[in-house]
Amino acid sequence: MKTCIRKTGWILGLTVILTMQSSAKVYWGVRAGVSRSSLVQKIDLDYHSGAIVGGSVAGLMDIPFYERFSFRPEVIWTYQGGSFFSGINDSKEYTLTNNVKGHAIQVPLNLAFNIPIIGVHLAIYGGPAFDFRLNDKLSTKQRLEEPVPTPPQKIRPFDFGINTGISVEYQNVFFSISSLYGTLDRRKAKIPNDAHVYQNNLTFSIGYFFR
Repeated sequence: MKTCIRKTGWILGLTVILTMQSSAKVYWGVRAGVSRSSLVQKIDLDYHSGAIVGGSVAGLMDIPFYERFSFRPEVIWTYQGGSFFSGINDSKEYTLTNNVKGHAIQVPLNLAFNIPIIGVHLAIYGGPAFDFRLNDKLSTKQRLEEPVPTPPQKIRPFDFGINTGISVEYQNVFFSISSLYGTLDRRKAKIPNDAHVYQNNLTFSIGYFFR
């Protein structure tokens, strides 16, 4: 955790420096979108994904710094969640389904490559993303009749992920598709034999840049 905090500090410091150096070319934007928000587990050789419909609103900047490259950080409020299994019995079957819903603040720090095409502004971007939970509502249902004593599930309040996306802008209005892949187990406590749980969000947005 201390290492993540240090890296966050360095990245935010670099953000401030780039913003100050490019202050004459800072373009502000806003966007809103809907998402397929899911919790993913690798069970044996297969991936299980329990999803909900989520959404987000965001403020963002586009800061050109070298030829076609720009720095594109965002601050996002998002509603996300999904479902995952827990409680393995003697037959190696999961006996419980856990449903998670909640709000979070996400901060992706994207590097964008911009491609102008006859009045259309195409951008391909990606970078690290930080996820800070504001709240999480967790409910558990039994999926098999056989009860298995397990400790209560708790959700980790912080996640580190990778964000990737593409946007198409025309006359300051843009449409974007982005994917955020969490890298930390969403469960706060490690439970023996239970598969790790990761947060993934696929978001479709429409927005506007003040250029």
